[in-house]
Amino acid sequence: MKKLLICIAMMLLFTNPVFSESELGKVKDNGVSAEKNEQSEESTFRHFKNGMNSSLLSLVYTPIKVNIAVIGGVVGGLAYPLTGFNAGMSKKIWSASMGGTYLITEDILTGKEEAELFLKKNKKTRK
Repeated sequence: MKKLLICIAMMLLFTNPVFSESELGKVKDNGVSAEKNEQSEESTFRHFKNGMNSSLLSLVYTPIKVNIAVIGGVVGGLAYPLTGFNAGMSKKIWSASMGGTYLITEDILTGKEEAELFLKKNKKTRK
Protein backbone atom coordinates (compact mmCIF):
# COMPACT_ATOMS: atom_id res chain seq x y z
CA MET A 1 0.00 0.00 0.00
CA LYS A 2 2.87 2.34 0.83
CA LYS A 3 4.48 1.67 -2.55
CA LEU A 4 1.16 2.38 -4.31
CA LEU A 5 0.80 5.72 -2.54
CA ILE A 6 4.38 6.65 -3.40
CA CYS A 7 3.76 5.71 -7.03
CA ILE A 8 0.58 7.82 -7.16
CA ALA A 9 2.37 10.78 -5.57
CA MET A 10 5.22 10.50 -8.08
CA MET A 11 2.81 10.38 -11.03
CA LEU A 12 0.90 13.41 -9.78
CA LEU A 13 4.15 15.25 -9.17
CA PHE A 14 5.70 14.48 -12.56
CA THR A 15 2.56 15.22 -14.60
CA ASN A 16 2.66 18.85 -13.52
CA PRO A 17 2.19 21.44 -16.28
CA VAL A 18 5.45 23.12 -15.20
CA PHE A 19 7.32 20.53 -17.24
CA SER A 20 5.43 21.50 -20.39
CA GLU A 21 6.36 25.18 -20.46
CA SER A 22 6.52 26.42 -23.99
CA GLU A 23 8.99 28.36 -26.01
CA LEU A 24 6.15 30.55 -27.33
CA GLY A 25 7.69 33.72 -25.92
CA LYS A 26 10.97 32.97 -27.70
CA VAL A 27 9.43 32.28 -31.11
CA LYS A 28 8.11 35.55 -32.52
CA ASP A 29 8.68 35.18 -36.32
CA ASN A 30 6.39 32.20 -36.78
CA GLY A 31 3.70 33.32 -34.32
CA VAL A 32 0.62 31.72 -35.82
CA SER A 33 2.01 28.22 -36.34
CA ALA A 34 3.89 28.30 -33.02
CA GLU A 35 0.67 29.25 -31.26
CA LYS A 36 -1.24 26.37 -32.88
CA ASN A 37 1.54 23.92 -32.00
CA GLU A 38 1.58 25.21 -28.44
CA GLN A 39 -2.17 24.80 -28.07
CA SER A 40 -1.93 21.30 -29.49
CA GLU A 41 0.93 20.37 -27.15
CA GLU A 42 -0.85 21.85 -24.13
CA SER A 43 -4.06 20.06 -25.04
CA THR A 44 -2.24 16.76 -25.51
CA PHE A 45 -0.35 17.14 -22.27
CA ARG A 46 -3.48 18.18 -20.37
CA HIS A 47 -5.35 15.12 -21.66
CA PHE A 48 -2.42 12.88 -20.74
CA LYS A 49 -2.19 14.39 -17.26
CA ASN A 50 -5.94 14.13 -16.66
CA GLY A 51 -6.00 10.57 -17.99
CA MET A 52 -3.15 9.50 -15.73
CA ASN A 53 -4.66 11.23 -12.71
CA SER A 54 -8.12 9.80 -13.35
CA SER A 55 -6.82 6.26 -13.73
CA LEU A 56 -4.65 6.49 -10.62
CA LEU A 57 -7.43 8.03 -8.55
CA SER A 58 -9.88 5.41 -9.84
CA LEU A 59 -7.54 2.67 -8.57
CA VAL A 60 -8.14 3.98 -5.07
CA TYR A 61 -11.73 5.25 -5.38
CA THR A 62 -13.39 2.35 -7.22
CA PRO A 63 -12.69 -0.40 -4.62
CA ILE A 64 -14.03 1.88 -1.89
CA LYS A 65 -17.20 2.58 -3.90
CA VAL A 66 -17.71 -1.10 -4.73
CA ASN A 67 -17.39 -2.03 -1.04
CA ILE A 68 -19.94 0.64 -0.12
CA ALA A 69 -22.32 -0.73 -2.78
CA VAL A 70 -21.93 -4.31 -1.52
CA ILE A 71 -22.47 -3.27 2.10
CA GLY A 72 -25.49 -1.20 1.02
CA GLY A 73 -26.89 -4.21 -0.80
CA VAL A 74 -26.57 -6.37 2.31
CA VAL A 75 -27.99 -3.70 4.63
CA GLY A 76 -30.88 -3.07 2.22
CA GLY A 77 -31.59 -6.79 2.11
CA LEU A 78 -31.58 -6.99 5.90
CA ALA A 79 -33.75 -3.88 6.20
CA TYR A 80 -36.52 -5.47 4.15
CA PRO A 81 -37.71 -8.03 6.75
CA LEU A 82 -36.76 -5.78 9.69
CA THR A 83 -39.05 -2.97 8.49
CA GLY A 84 -42.06 -5.27 8.11
CA PHE A 85 -41.33 -6.09 4.47
CA ASN A 86 -41.30 -2.43 3.45
CA ALA A 87 -39.77 -2.51 -0.04
CA GLY A 88 -39.57 1.29 -0.20
CA MET A 89 -37.01 1.45 2.61
CA SER A 90 -34.82 -1.20 0.98
CA LYS A 91 -34.98 0.59 -2.37
CA LYS A 92 -33.91 3.87 -0.74
CA ILE A 93 -30.89 2.18 0.85
CA TRP A 94 -30.00 0.39 -2.38
CA SER A 95 -30.32 3.45 -4.60
CA ALA A 96 -28.28 5.63 -2.23
CA SER A 97 -25.47 3.12 -1.76
CA MET A 98 -25.35 1.55 -5.23
CA GLY A 99 -25.93 4.74 -7.20
CA GLY A 100 -23.32 7.39 -7.78
CA THR A 101 -19.94 7.53 -9.44
CA TYR A 102 -17.79 4.41 -9.77
CA LEU A 103 -14.91 5.85 -11.83
CA ILE A 104 -13.09 9.16 -11.69
CA THR A 105 -13.24 10.65 -15.19
CA GLU A 106 -11.57 13.60 -16.87
CA ASP A 107 -14.80 15.59 -16.58
CA ILE A 108 -14.76 15.14 -12.81
CA LEU A 109 -11.15 16.32 -12.62
CA THR A 110 -11.86 19.41 -14.71
CA GLY A 111 -14.99 20.28 -12.70
CA LYS A 112 -17.57 19.65 -15.43
CA GLU A 113 -19.14 16.85 -13.37
CA GLU A 114 -19.27 16.06 -9.68
CA ALA A 115 -18.19 12.78 -8.11
CA GLU A 116 -20.87 11.25 -5.88
CA LEU A 117 -19.97 8.56 -3.39
CA PHE A 118 -23.66 8.25 -2.46
CA LEU A 119 -26.50 9.09 -4.84
CA LYS A 120 -28.45 12.05 -3.51
CA LYS A 121 -32.20 12.21 -3.93
CA ASN A 122 -32.37 15.97 -4.55
CA LYS A 123 -29.49 16.91 -6.82
CA LYS A 124 -28.65 20.60 -7.02
CA THR A 125 -27.52 21.83 -10.40
CA ARG A 126 -24.17 23.58 -10.52
CA LYS A 127 -23.88 26.98 -12.15
